[in-house]
Amino acid sequence: MKEIITIQISNYLSDALAKEIAAKQWDCAAPSWVNRVRQSLFDEVLENNDCFDVIATASDGEIVGRLHCIKHTNDPSLWYYGDLFVVPDYRRNGIAKQMIRATMAHLSERGASVLRCYVEPNNLPSIMLQKTAGFAEKSFLPFNNLINDGEIMYETDIPNMLTAIPATEHEAYFVRIMFAQSRDALHTEDIGYEEWKTLLAADDPDEQHFLICKGALPVAYLKINGLQSNGKAWISMLFVSPSFRRQGVGRFAIRFAEQYVVEQGFASLSVQTDADNTAAIHCYKNCGYQIFDSGQKIKLCKLL
Repeated sequence: MKEIITIQISNYLSDALAKEIAAKQWDCAAPSWVNRVRQSLFDEVLENNDCFDVIATASDGEIVGRLHCIKHTNDPSLWYYGDLFVVPDYRRNGIAKQMIRATMAHLSERGASVLRCYVEPNNLPSIMLQKTAGFAEKSFLPFNNLINDGEIMYETDIPNMLTAIPATEHEAYFVRIMFAQSRDALHTEDIGYEEWKTLLAADDPDEQHFLICKGALPVAYLKINGLQSNGKAWISMLFVSPSFRRQGVGRFAIRFAEQYVVEQGFASLSVQTDADNTAAIHCYKNCGYQIFDSGQKIKLCKLL
């Protein structure tokens, strides 16, 4: 009977785990080697980078594999994994793939979109692992402060849990709460629950309302206007629940809006936001939007 392997995600390794990892990965639990594990965590925290470990354990609790995962300093959607090992007696049992799959599932929940690794050109088993795990070789790009010693870069896309569904009066509860959470940034008058029900129930062909969900969980609201005009379609309102900001939700909503208006025959999409809403302006610029009018309100547009 095949032994059951347990995969767990850990943001903070215990001291005992760090010592066991050093002993298994480098055959030495001397302080200098244990500190290599500590340093992989310490350096990332020092640089304000997020990181975590994926640990594989056998049925008796023995550590049989590990990989370390780091978030990119400037791009929260991009992550790197390294320090992957599986102890010799457990190799060729698919444990490395299990750890990579667990990593991707965890990152998908966190809103990441790309996972990267670097492999030495003569490490044929690792190259084969990347290919069978769905990674593709890409032109080399740096990652944080990692040093390039001639490695090959591989990347894979992380499955997206985000979807967009029509928002009707039945979804007014979710929209109302997320609106209240975002009202200060929106600089708009309050809209109560009953008013949201009326707005979402209105059959206005010039506008469409959408709920952005992560799995089944509502995380953002999107409103598109100008669908009956001969000019520009507009993102007239977009807000993300605070717990899910900086996780790619806004970018997903913008891309969805672009695809939707293209299907309606539009060649551009515009948006207006307050001049002090720097986070929104930065997000739209990163998505390819250009400012065409500025003042207390900033207007941006993108040709599609």
